[in-house]
Amino acid sequence: MRTRNNGIPKSPFGDKRRGELAELAFTYRAASLGFGVAKPYGESHHYDLLVQYGRQLHRIQVKSVFTTKHRGGGSGFAIVVCRHSYRGSIRYSREDIDFIAAFVAPHDAWYLIPVEALSDRQSIRLYPAGKKKTYGGYFEDYREAWHLLKGEEGAREAPAGVPQSLP
Repeated sequence: MRTRNNGIPKSPFGDKRRGELAELAFTYRAASLGFGVAKPYGESHHYDLLVQYGRQLHRIQVKSVFTTKHRGGGSGFAIVVCRHSYRGSIRYSREDIDFIAAFVAPHDAWYLIPVEALSDRQSIRLYPAGKKKTYGGYFEDYREAWHLLKGEEGAREAPAGVPQSLP
């Protein structure tokens, strides 16, 4: 299979297939770091994977972006952090999931974001290569934050500077 110059397979994969690849990438990375990972039977849950560390168990919803082009000509990568139903877009809550695991494939970067930190957002923008503007970048503290899945004290609070709602 041919690859682009960034190592990502060049293929006609659809959203479903790219989502499956992101789940596999998460499973590999998490297992490599000593976490237990399980996939629930069927697709009727709001989470994709369960992650265990010691007695801690977390429900993970994996989101990803594989493109190297920035939508809207801006910097950063947009990730949709809501689910869709016949009623439209629905934000995830603590009852649905514990963390969003956002994968920016061109940078092989993972963001482990507690659902509470998303507040009322339906999408977020991530800057694994650094941001060019003075605003934004609210979720950079969650980049490669695998320690949050280990249940460290205060891990679920939003870092300083993360607005709790959009203006």
